[in-house]
Amino acid sequence: MKDYINWAILAPGTIANSMAAAMNGAKKKLPQGKHVRTYAVASRNLERAQQFAAQYHFEKAYGSYEELLNDPEVDAVYIANPHAFHHDSVIQVLNAGKHVLCEKPAGCSIGQLEDMISMAQQKKLFFMEAMWTAFNPTVLEICKTIQEGKIGQLKHIDSRFCNRIPYDPKNRLYAPELAGGALLDLGIYNIYFSMMLTDFSPISSFSSNVRLLKGVDVWNSVNLTFENGVTSAFQSAADMPAGSDTHDAIIFGTDGFITVKNFFMTQYAELHIYKGESGNANRKAATIAVPFKTNGYEYELAHATECILQGKTESPVHTWQKSRNLCKIMDSLRESWNMKYPWES
Repeated sequence: MKDYINWAILAPGTIANSMAAAMNGAKKKLPQGKHVRTYAVASRNLERAQQFAAQYHFEKAYGSYEELLNDPEVDAVYIANPHAFHHDSVIQVLNAGKHVLCEKPAGCSIGQLEDMISMAQQKKLFFMEAMWTAFNPTVLEICKTIQEGKIGQLKHIDSRFCNRIPYDPKNRLYAPELAGGALLDLGIYNIYFSMMLTDFSPISSFSSNVRLLKGVDVWNSVNLTFENGVTSAFQSAADMPAGSDTHDAIIFGTDGFITVKNFFMTQYAELHIYKGESGNANRKAATIAVPFKTNGYEYELAHATECILQGKTESPVHTWQKSRNLCKIMDSLRESWNMKYPWES
């Protein structure tokens, strides 16, 4: 039985650099250093693939995705192209008999996601949406702190993920044909973060506002209510800043609150306890901080690798149903905004 996975990366763009760095870190830090092998990378441009392979110590570089899929030594593929292409890429990779870790959002709609899950089931292969927040050790400690009742009863989650990026119709965030907009790229983290903190209580209702530009949401403001009574309010934007240098969240309870720096990739949070029955006076009670071993991507990578080695087709942590629930709320929001991608019209 194999004790390693030959990992490949499809589409060596910006985010692929982070995963490749995590793969190299994992080679040194997983047990026996054998679980992760940086095996192959494929790009539509052979020179780009070769440069990436040399930088991150991959054994093979391919100038087409087809060559990668035809390599029998490839065990699993991390899909890193823009999410408008995820559906076709995931189906092709699974159909070629390879396991899949697909960058979020795996599907731009619930229909696309169901296609992927169905193919994984049919082929008996591992498939997971790469939602790194689900494995972030500081976020997991925050969840534990809430479950232990240290802020009393959880009441509300407030978060912002806003970037100020100049308008460029070729930028994927502003391109409808690339499933652009703030929600699928940024707001997805606000939603999942709230889902984690509420122990994945179903969402019972929502309200929202949006500012559209040439077919994509460049700013949105969303209020969610979960069945357990917890509320969440967030904003995500592509054309305006968050008002600070970080993308932060505040988690409110009846007895205190938790401030979270860069909530979607956090390594630092503070627990504050109220001093009285009323007012905002509080004391800092604890720091919640678990530094990354590499860059934060190593946790989802290690989890996916272990699942594959154990013969699992679905993650027990970021399950297919959690991906479904996440995708459905984004579909519902887009529907309320009358926002469709070109292929949905």
